[in-house]
Amino acid sequence: MNKEKKDYWYKDIVIYQIHVRSFFDSNQDGIGDFPGLISKLDYLEYLGINAIWLLPFYPSPLKDEGYDIADYKRVNPIYGNLNDFKHLVKEAHRRNIKIITELVINHTSNEHPWFKRAQLAPKGSIWRDYYTWSDHPNRFTDARIIFKDFETSNWTWDPIAKAYYWHRFYSHQPDLNYENPKVHDEIFKIVDFWLALGVDGMRLDAIPYLYQKEGTNCENLPETHAFLKKLHHHIDKKYPDRFLLAEANQWPEEAIQYFGDGDECQMAFHFPLMPRIFMAVQMEDKYPVVDIIEQTPPIPDNCQWAIFLRNHDELTLEMVTDEERDYMYRMYGQDPQMRINLGIRRRLAPLLNGDRRKIELLNILLFSLPGSPVLYYGDEIGMGDNFYLGDRNGVRTPMQWSNDSNAGFSMANPQKLFLPVIIDPEYSYQFVNVKLQQQNAQSLLFWVKRLISVRARYKALSQGSIRFLSSTNNKILAFIREYEDTKVVVVANLSRYTQTTHIDFTEYEHYEPLEVFGQNAFPRVTQESYFLVLAPYGYLWLELQNNQISEQRLIEPPLKQVDTIESFFKQHKYIEEALREYLPSCRWFRSKNDKITQIRVLDQFEIKKSQTYLFLLNIDFAHQRPENYFVTLHASDKKPEKKPYLLKIANAHSKHYYLVEAEHSPTAMSHLFLQFRTKKIINGNQGKISIHANSYAQKIVDNKINPEDLTPLSKEQSNTSVAFNDQAILKIFRLQEEGENPEVEISTQLKNFKEHISAKIAAVIDYETEQKKSTIAIINEYISNEGTAWDLSINLLEHALEQIHFNAEDLPEKIVFPWDRLVVPPHGDEELGVYREIVKKLAQKTASMHLLLASIKEKNFTPESFTLFDQRSMYQGLNHLLNKTAKKLSTVDQRFDFNSAPFAKFCKQLLHNKLGGKKIRCHGDYHLGQILYTGMDFIIIDYEGEPVRAVSERKLKRSPLKDIAGMLRSFHYVLHKLHQEKSLDIKAMDYLYSNLCQRFMQEYLKKAHILLPDDEENIAQLLKGFMMEKTLYEIIYEIDNRPDWISIPYHGLHYLL
Repeated sequence: MNKEKKDYWYKDIVIYQIHVRSFFDSNQDGIGDFPGLISKLDYLEYLGINAIWLLPFYPSPLKDEGYDIADYKRVNPIYGNLNDFKHLVKEAHRRNIKIITELVINHTSNEHPWFKRAQLAPKGSIWRDYYTWSDHPNRFTDARIIFKDFETSNWTWDPIAKAYYWHRFYSHQPDLNYENPKVHDEIFKIVDFWLALGVDGMRLDAIPYLYQKEGTNCENLPETHAFLKKLHHHIDKKYPDRFLLAEANQWPEEAIQYFGDGDECQMAFHFPLMPRIFMAVQMEDKYPVVDIIEQTPPIPDNCQWAIFLRNHDELTLEMVTDEERDYMYRMYGQDPQMRINLGIRRRLAPLLNGDRRKIELLNILLFSLPGSPVLYYGDEIGMGDNFYLGDRNGVRTPMQWSNDSNAGFSMANPQKLFLPVIIDPEYSYQFVNVKLQQQNAQSLLFWVKRLISVRARYKALSQGSIRFLSSTNNKILAFIREYEDTKVVVVANLSRYTQTTHIDFTEYEHYEPLEVFGQNAFPRVTQESYFLVLAPYGYLWLELQNNQISEQRLIEPPLKQVDTIESFFKQHKYIEEALREYLPSCRWFRSKNDKITQIRVLDQFEIKKSQTYLFLLNIDFAHQRPENYFVTLHASDKKPEKKPYLLKIANAHSKHYYLVEAEHSPTAMSHLFLQFRTKKIINGNQGKISIHANSYAQKIVDNKINPEDLTPLSKEQSNTSVAFNDQAILKIFRLQEEGENPEVEISTQLKNFKEHISAKIAAVIDYETEQKKSTIAIINEYISNEGTAWDLSINLLEHALEQIHFNAEDLPEKIVFPWDRLVVPPHGDEELGVYREIVKKLAQKTASMHLLLASIKEKNFTPESFTLFDQRSMYQGLNHLLNKTAKKLSTVDQRFDFNSAPFAKFCKQLLHNKLGGKKIRCHGDYHLGQILYTGMDFIIIDYEGEPVRAVSERKLKRSPLKDIAGMLRSFHYVLHKLHQEKSLDIKAMDYLYSNLCQRFMQEYLKKAHILLPDDEENIAQLLKGFMMEKTLYEIIYEIDNRPDWISIPYHGLHYLL
C-alpha cells in the first residue's frame, strides 16, 4: 500500500447518521425508505454534510434495530430494493456525499440461513463451526455480560443443536466463529458485494469481540487485529479509496490498536471522549476533556478518530470509572427509565434541558476536537426523545420535517407509524421541525449549517495537531489546532456564568487573532498574557494570522484536481472557496468593504454544452445583513490573457481549464444568451429560471449569435451587461432581492408611450421558487449610440471651461446656484458654447421622463402630494447622513475638516414651512452616465434605482427634485475632473457649474413645473435638501470606494453653505 499517494478524504468529512426507517416515508406505509431518503438528499446537501452513515437496512427480524441480520446481500423490502440503494449511491455521489454502511460481522440473527444450517449440521463440521458451540456454559467466564438489563449469560441453549451457542449481545444474535476460515471467505464476499456498488466506507460493528480465548476478557485479542489486517489488505488491493471505521468501545490505549500501523481500520470512534464532554460542562471544569485527550496516544498519519455527542444507542458510560458513571447518572439520568444497560437513552437537546447555549457549546467542542464529527439525525434542529418507548427506540423516532401531520415524515395514518412522533410540549414536532427552522435565520439549524461551513474552511480543525493552552481559569477550556501555516485557537467557557481568563499566547507574539465566524479582528498578541471575557457557555474560534505570511500572496490561483468538469461544478466547496477570494475584487460586488464570513450555493443551473453554470449565492458578512448574488461561471480551456481567473482545474486526463466569470468568455455568453432566447424554463436544484419574452424579442434578435459579435459593456458598476450583434443587450442583475426589479416595472410601462425615452424591453428573466420570485436579467433593444452624456459632456465642456479660465478676472464676485435662488444666468448661455443645446435637451428629456412616469395609470405610479410628513422623513435622513459623514471624514485626511452645524441648522427649516409639490416614481439613480447620446437625441437607461438600496425602497415615490439633484451633482463631477486634469482656475469651474445648474433648472421648469412646489423659494429649499443628501452620500461612497475622489463631493458641500 502506498500511503503517500492516497487521498485521506475521510479526515475532512462531517458524518450524518441516519436510520432509513426514521428519515422519510415515500409510500405511506409509516416506515421510512430509500426513495424517501433520496428525496431528502437536497436537504443534506443544503446542510453541508458530506457523508451519510446508514444504520443496517438488510433483511432482519428487527429485534435489535436491524443489527440482527438475516441476509447480508439484500435490502429489507420495507426500505425498498437493491435498485433503490444503487440509486441512492448515485444521487449521493452526484452531490459529493459519501455513503457509509454497517458491516455487522460479529454476529448474525438466529434466523440467518447460516445459523439454521449450523443447528442441523454435525458437531465439528465446517457448517456447524460457523458459530461457537459448547456442551456447557462455563467457558470464557472472564468475558463481561454487556447487556445486563436483558441477558444473564453469554451462552444460550439451543434445543435443535442440543448445545449452547456463544453471543456477546442478545441471545437472538449468535456470534460468528472466526477460527473458521470459511467465515473469513464469507465476510470478504459481503465486503466486495457492497463496495462494488459504490459504498465508500464501512462501520465495523462490535469489532473487539470477534475472537474468544480462555483466561482473557475476550476483547481486543491479537487474532482480531490479525483478521483486520487481512481485511484491510483485501479491500485496499481492490478499492484503495475506501475506509473502515471501528466501533471499539474501549479506553484510548486499546482503541488505538484498531488503527494498527495504519494497516487495519482507517477510523475509530473515540468513545471515552464523549461522556467527558458532558462531564466537563456539568462540572464546569476542563479537566475531564484535557485528561482524556492527553491520555490518547498519537495515531498513524493515514488514520482519524470519529467523535460524536449522541447516536442511535444509549449515551454509553462503559468507558468511565464507577464514580464518573454515578455522577453522570445523577446529572443526566435522574429518572431510572432514562437508563439502559450502562448508559442513558436520551437525545442531545433533552440531555441539556433544551439550553441553546449548551447545545451550541457542545457542538463547538465536537467540531473542534481531533476527529471527524458525527451528527445524529435531528440533532441539528434540537429534536426531543421519548424514553418511555422500549429499548432505545426513544431516540429513533421519525425525523421532524414540518408541523404537518406526522411531522411531515409520512402521509400514513398516525397509528400506522413504526414509532410515534414526538409530542412532548417542549420538543413537539409542531414547534421543532426543519421547515420552521429553515425560515428562521436565527434557528439552531441555520447555526449548525454555518458551523459545518466555517469548519470546512480550516483543515487545522479536521487534521491539525492539538495542544492545550495555559489558562488562569479552570472553567475555560483553551487549545490550539495547527495544520501547516494555519493556527486556530479554540476557547470555551464551560460555566453558566460569565468568566474571565488570561491565556498564554506569548509564543505567537505579533500574530493577530481573527474571530472566524464574524471575521472580527482581536487585539494583537504581545508578550503579555492574553485577556479574554467569555459569556456563559460562550466560545471563540480565533485564527492566528501572521501578517508577514498572509501578505505573501500566490501569483496564480491554486490548481484543483477533479475527475470531470461536471463533477467540479457540483463540488460547491471549491466554488465557495474560490469566490471568497474573488468577489471583493468585482466591481458589481456591493459589500467589498465588509468581510465575507460564509458563502453558500443556494441554487445552480447548467447551461448545456458550454461548461457554464449559473449560481445563486447567499453571502454572510461580518457586520451587515446577508446578501444574495447571481454569478455565472465558465470553465475555459484557454488561459485568459487579461481578465482574472478564479481557479485552475485539471481533469482526470490532465487537461487544464480556467474558471472564469462567463462575461469574460464570448462563447459562454453566447450559449447563455441562446438559452435565454430559446427556452421558457431552466430548472435548477431548488427553483427555476423563467424567461418571459414579448413579441418585440424576435424583432430585435433574429440572427445567429456569433461569439465574436459580443461586446461586454464595461461601464456597468453594479450589474453585468453584454451587447449581442448590436441588436440586443443582456443585463444580469447581480444582487438579488425578492420582487420585480424596478427597471422591469418602469421600462414595461414606458414602452407603451410613443415618445422614445427608454430602451424597449424584449424579455424578462426571473428566478422563481414556490415562495419567492426575483428578477435576474432582462434583454433590451440595443440603442446605437456615440457614448453617454458623460462622455459628451467631458468633450464639449472642456473648451467652455478653458474660455472662462482665461477670462477669470471678469467673473462676478458672487455666484448664485439654483438651490439659493432661481435666476436666469447673467450672460445668457454664451459661455456654454455648443453645450447650450445639450443642456437644454437634457433638461427637456428629464422633464419628459418625469411627466410620463407621473401619467401612468396604475396605483404604484399615481402621483401623491409631498407633505410635512415627507419633510420630517427627509430631515431624519439628512441628520443621519450628517452624523455618518462626520464620523467618516474624521477617519481620513485632516484637510477634510467638517463642521456640520450650518447644515444641521438648514435641516431644521424643513420641519416648519410646508414646501409642497408632488411625489412620483423616479429614475432613482440619475446622472449623466445613465443617458445615451444617439447623435440626435438622448435615451435614458438603467431605471433600477440605486442598487445599494432595497428593492422596496427603490420603489418609493419621491420628489422629482431627487433626480434633478443627481444630475446637477453629475455636472459637478464632470467639471471637477476637467479642472483637475487641466489645472484650471477653481473660480472658473464654480462659475460654469452655476451657469449649467441654472440653465438646466430653467429649461426643466418650463416643461415640468406642475410637479414642483408653486413657490420658487420652496423649490430652491427643497432642491438644496436633496443636493445635501446626494453630496453627503457621495462623500461616504468615495471614502469607501475611491478615496482619491473625496475632494469632489467635499468641495460640493461648500456650494451649499
